[in-house]
Amino acid sequence: GYTAAAEIARNKGRVLEVLGGTEAEWKDWRWQLRKRIDSVDVLARIIDLSDQEKQDLEQVGTKFRWGITPHYASLMSHTDPKCPLRRQGLPMVDELAMTGVPDFSGEEYTSPVTALTRWYPDRVIIRSTNQCAMFCRHCLRRRHIGEVDKPTPEAQFREAIDYIKENPEIRDVLITGGDPFTFSNDKIDWMLSELDAIPHVEVKRLGTKTVAVLPQRVDQALCDMLAKHHPLYVNVQLNHPKEITAETAQACDRLARAGIPLGNQTVLLRGINDDVHVMKALCHEMLKVRVRPYYIYHCQGTIGIEHLRTSVERGLEILESMRGFTSGLAVPEYIITPSGLGKTPLQPSYQVSAGEGYLMLRNWEGTVYRYDNPRPCDDE
Repeated sequence: GYTAAAEIARNKGRVLEVLGGTEAEWKDWRWQLRKRIDSVDVLARIIDLSDQEKQDLEQVGTKFRWGITPHYASLMSHTDPKCPLRRQGLPMVDELAMTGVPDFSGEEYTSPVTALTRWYPDRVIIRSTNQCAMFCRHCLRRRHIGEVDKPTPEAQFREAIDYIKENPEIRDVLITGGDPFTFSNDKIDWMLSELDAIPHVEVKRLGTKTVAVLPQRVDQALCDMLAKHHPLYVNVQLNHPKEITAETAQACDRLARAGIPLGNQTVLLRGINDDVHVMKALCHEMLKVRVRPYYIYHCQGTIGIEHLRTSVERGLEILESMRGFTSGLAVPEYIITPSGLGKTPLQPSYQVSAGEGYLMLRNWEGTVYRYDNPRPCDDE
């Protein structure tokens, strides 16, 4: 985003002109949400669209909802239909192939109460809303994204809170959505306070993509409120280095200065970041804005997104091409989330063979060497 700053500034001027906005309004996250672009006619005044692209957008829009923030529109190439950010935010006719399943993660049958998912003994997810600032094309919960933005009813949220209270082994709670940062500060404060009041909840987490698509949301008032609820962690989703702009860096800086550790959960996406150089650049840029590369998620087989999926082998190849060529801090963990079974980490194999008292290992350069393996103690 920094190297494209001049292009982004020009795009921003065009977006403001089309939407009739001011610089002050641009900085207002509520204006950004109100002006979310979900009309082909409006979009065509902002970026160059062929007649076929317009037709495809209209056709896909009858089946799957789409919408991008003015901020994200300014990051997109206005001339290149293969722009990785356009592929993330704008529908493609490939979605109508309808391959995949609605609930690939198996959340529907791992939910003991309506708005809560439980895959593990000690941690749960609360789905707080179906609203997002932008509707990503690879969304794993697109089955919940209707034509109307709906927060989870308070009764269902309280039902989730009661479930957590009744299960004292739960120590870690992730509030996700949709995107909880689309709520007001007061609403987020209330949700976190409800969790603060449960003695056995040790850690709270929030999942958001706003730092990439709506960085204006992360203002000082939000961060001051969040700082009251430590220990609190925020997981973000940055999928391409062009998403890391000065505005995104400022949002991450505010969160970090509020004492909130930031972890990133990238989704491996065909034609967007399935390239070792792009992925390494992304991870380097994240570290510069104090975001820890945490996970690379293998893109799930959710309905309508098969064209964005890569092979598992491609993900492993990218991971192996990073190991040793950058610091370990910049190398995330590669994760698959099979239906209802939680996360399964994958790693390239560095063990070539093994024998009595030794291993044959391969390092990052491909050098194979012998490593003595001590015999286990009798009590092991």
